[in-house]
Amino acid sequence: MNYETIIVEMLSRIQALEDKVKKLEESKDSSTSKGNSKVSTCDIRDYILKLKCTAAAKGNTELILVAKDVHGALGLKKRYPMVCNAMRQVMQEGDLILYSPKSGYSSTLEIKYYLQKGCME
Repeated sequence: MNYETIIVEMLSRIQALEDKVKKLEESKDSSTSKGNSKVSTCDIRDYILKLKCTAAAKGNTELILVAKDVHGALGLKKRYPMVCNAMRQVMQEGDLILYSPKSGYSSTLEIKYYLQKGCME
C-alpha cells in the first residue's frame, strides 16, 4: 500500500469539504443579514404580549391592535395569517374583535384587548 498517496487523497477530500462548509456558512450569514430569518407565530405572540404589558404598565386599560401595524413593526412580508392567528391566540375573556375581514386573515383585523394591572407573560 502506498500510504503517501492515500494521505494526499484524503487531504484533498478534506480541503474540498472545508470549502463546501465555508460556502454554506457564507450563504447562511448573508441570508440572515438580509432579514430572512424565520419568525414564528410564537414570536409574534410574544411581541403582542410585550405590547400589552407595556401598555398596562403605562396605566392603559385597553389596547387596540391592527394586524397591519403588528406585521409592519416586525418587518414581515406576506405573513398576515400568522399575525392574525397570534392576535387571536392572545385574546382573553372579554377582549373584542372590532373588525374581522371576510377571510379572517388580512391586514385589517382589529382587536381590542382589555388590560389587567398585573403583567402576565
